[in-house]
Amino acid sequence: MSISLEDVLKQVQNLPPLPPLPTSVLQVITLTKDPETSVKELRTVIEQDPVLAASILRQANSSYYGFARRIATLQEAIVVLGFQVIQSLAMSAAVAPLLKTKLLGYEIEQEGLWKHSLLTAIAAKRLCKHRKLPFGDVAFTAGLLHDIGKLITSIYIQKFGSHLLKEVTESKLSYAECEEKVIGFDHTRVGGFIARSWNLPDDLVAAISFHHSLNSPQEYAELSSVIHLANGIASLLGIGGGVDSAFNPIQQEAIDLLAIKESDIELLMTGLDELCKDPTIY
Repeated sequence: MSISLEDVLKQVQNLPPLPPLPTSVLQVITLTKDPETSVKELRTVIEQDPVLAASILRQANSSYYGFARRIATLQEAIVVLGFQVIQSLAMSAAVAPLLKTKLLGYEIEQEGLWKHSLLTAIAAKRLCKHRKLPFGDVAFTAGLLHDIGKLITSIYIQKFGSHLLKEVTESKLSYAECEEKVIGFDHTRVGGFIARSWNLPDDLVAAISFHHSLNSPQEYAELSSVIHLANGIASLLGIGGGVDSAFNPIQQEAIDLLAIKESDIELLMTGLDELCKDPTIY
């Protein structure tokens, strides 16, 4: 019943819903990684894409950032928020249309994956702040993209979904492990391929590829564990998750590596569901 990973990677390249990232977003990513970039240079690139500019300003003024006064210009947004946050907002604007797709295989409704991904991103950044980890903004972007592979694997889950659920309920494996066993690959491996095809940095590729495979030896284990735990927190809220949410439990490896207690998880969950009621962050 298995399908070769090579076959699915060809599907990734051919499917219309997965175009390359916009040039403006790639330029933003490049500029925000360069310490020599000026505010003016970054602003000029964003201004050339009116849709991106409008999206960044809208998100900057959302309740998530909670500024007392309105941020009216890109110059002000860049100065107040900083380069890494602007990079996250640009990535958010780019992937939102993709993640708002209805995924029948996973039984995810329209915009469900987007809401789940955004909650995962916010939880990941909160977790980094709580544990004083230095990669909060990278974790936010990784959280946004962690399930991008589902856009492809959903096609195959539709074919083998009933067999997959039977495998999950009869075995002690997670849903992601059963994806690998039944169809030959899981959504994290496909997501990692997509991230590489977009020329995203290695830390993002790793976090996407390994957020369900914490025993896999890799350089960015701590970031992968953050995304794993944040994904678990978002799933516990029951917003936007798919049929697999209940079958990908939080792994002890992540809890141990990040030294997290049950009370920490409860704290990190506080108020997350309320953010879904703010349309400006979508």
